[in-house]
Amino acid sequence: MVKFTGAIPVLTAVDVPAAVSFWVKSLGFTEDFADAAFAGVHRGDVHLYLSRTEHQVVADNTSAWIEVTGLDELYEEWSGVVSTDYSDTSGPALTGIENSPAGREFAVRDTAGNCVHFVAAE
Repeated sequence: MVKFTGAIPVLTAVDVPAAVSFWVKSLGFTEDFADAAFAGVHRGDVHLYLSRTEHQVVADNTSAWIEVTGLDELYEEWSGVVSTDYSDTSGPALTGIENSPAGREFAVRDTAGNCVHFVAAE
């Protein structure tokens, strides 16, 4: 019997080391491996890869959805270190927690421009 056991979203970045630094230092992920073109980070059972792109438009149009438990606690943690003014596109930011078709969620725009949604696991 076939069983899917996981997936690893690939985010893009013009500056992979800077993106890794944000995910590790600001959001509490752990670096698994890294070079200038490709890196991996994880927090809990969620792994993310960061891949180099030469075109900012790619990162600006990359997104992922990740289910988490403790959505409110995670938002509280991250809103202490990341701007909650998502309309200010000059850097990383969080949206507020909202209801969407995917469920209760908030989004993070990272330093590279990727938009990652964190959805409350049911």
